[in-house]
Amino acid sequence: MKKAVIVGASSPLKTAFLEKESGYFVACDKGYEAFLSLGKEPDLLVGDFDTLDRRKVKNPGKTIVLNPIKDDTDVFFAVKHLLALGYDTFSFYGCLGGGRIEHEIANIAILNFLKKKGCEASLFTNDLSQMLFVLRNEKKIFPADEKGFLSVFAQEENVIVSEKNLKYELSDYNLSPFVPLGVSNEFLEGKEGTIEVRGGNLLVIKECHEYR
Repeated sequence: MKKAVIVGASSPLKTAFLEKESGYFVACDKGYEAFLSLGKEPDLLVGDFDTLDRRKVKNPGKTIVLNPIKDDTDVFFAVKHLLALGYDTFSFYGCLGGGRIEHEIANIAILNFLKKKGCEASLFTNDLSQMLFVLRNEKKIFPADEKGFLSVFAQEENVIVSEKNLKYELSDYNLSPFVPLGVSNEFLEGKEGTIEVRGGNLLVIKECHEYR
């Protein structure tokens, strides 16, 4: 496992993850300010500096300056750069919210892109209360002490989903990407909930208790 932690420009952002996460830290444009707030520096700063004042930059490990006229978002450029370096595990922070719904959709698309590349990736909300990840042709077992809400959304057609030991169960169900049937399921106290998926990508959204 070769892990990267990517921090985007969406704010306000709780920075507690910077004390707990490990790996290769990457700031995308204004995401650099999350590091500055704690007196830290990322291993890599990537951006076209449309949201970050370059005068604030101190001493990141490496800087890649992008042309603002480009096909990739700063985050997607960073992802492709890291893939070329052999990274296969990603955590994303500061990449949801902040009033830019188009960037939220773009970053969820990156989760799907990475899953099809065989990588593992998690995308956290700015308040660190929820996490998003993608399952593909696999079974996920959640510990018996897991709690809260859990939602699943097919990302393509013909995604077959089974959910067991959850409040609402499914068995080999063809979950349509056009119907939100999988929203707001719940973990059951003392039971290991499971999700099994085949045929494509399934977006999972669950409560995150690690930073509470």
